[in-house]
Amino acid sequence: SCTRREMQVPSPACGGGLGGGHSSQVETSQNLPKKMTTAYLALGSNLGARLDNLRFAVSRLEALGVLVRKKSKIYASQSVGTGGEGDFLNAVLRVETALSAPELLRVCQQIEIEAGREAPQIGKNRVGARALDIDILLFGDEEWRLEDLSIPHPRALGRNFVLAPLLDVLEGGWLC
Repeated sequence: SCTRREMQVPSPACGGGLGGGHSSQVETSQNLPKKMTTAYLALGSNLGARLDNLRFAVSRLEALGVLVRKKSKIYASQSVGTGGEGDFLNAVLRVETALSAPELLRVCQQIEIEAGREAPQIGKNRVGARALDIDILLFGDEEWRLEDLSIPHPRALGRNFVLAPLLDVLEGGWLC
């Protein structure tokens, strides 16, 4: 389950409402501003041209309509757990998006596949070296617990290679 904020609809400028107004224009959801959510994405690569892989992720996110607002420094870290052999380059992005968290996950997974990573399968962890790994760390103030999506990211706070770049881009200060 998740918690979501309701979209706030702007009030009519002239008190028009549903009658008594002189405007013949009808408000539709198409001309209302889309709710933008700030999200934090962790990027990692330990296969191939690692820096180019991170740059590829940023350019593809932007091309797919995700607004990259701030980029962390690049950090090098040793592979841990099931990350395969080879050191990682890691970074975090602060982004804004009109996508929902599950939609953003699909975009991130598509970019990973374009970079050469195997497609995800529900219930199966993708392990080993990877050209590109993109994780959603935070998505506004929303919490998600789905089979393929957990926000906040459940292991982020225990990983210095995530925390250091996150602090570079975190809006509003420290994590509590």
